[in-house]
Amino acid sequence: MRNRSALTRMEIFVASERIGLLQRRHVRIEQIKSIGKESNSLEDVESGLIHSEQSVYTEYPDPRRDEWQTKIVPALKKISLRSLVGTGLSRRMLIKARSGKVRPHPRNQKTLVEMVTKLRVL
Repeated sequence: MRNRSALTRMEIFVASERIGLLQRRHVRIEQIKSIGKESNSLEDVESGLIHSEQSVYTEYPDPRRDEWQTKIVPALKKISLRSLVGTGLSRRMLIKARSGKVRPHPRNQKTLVEMVTKLRVL
């Protein structure tokens, strides 16, 4: 058996008192989010003094990586306008949403995401 430090491209794991090797796994990144954290409060979260991580972490959205712009708008463009009008939303709003110029009301966003998911375009 080779020395553990010489093992490359594999990880060592211990489970049920057995040592084995794991093969490489492919990772697919869905979304990148920039966060800030209050380092003084991280220990409080880990110890349970602060129950919500959201009170410690601050999210800084990047409009270039926004899920609506990167996934939903391109998927809406693949669906015909005629199919989208069947959702009950106004034609003008659908045209603007498909162009990416306007972000619809959250309720309408939810409707459009459901439509994209239902049609398996996303």
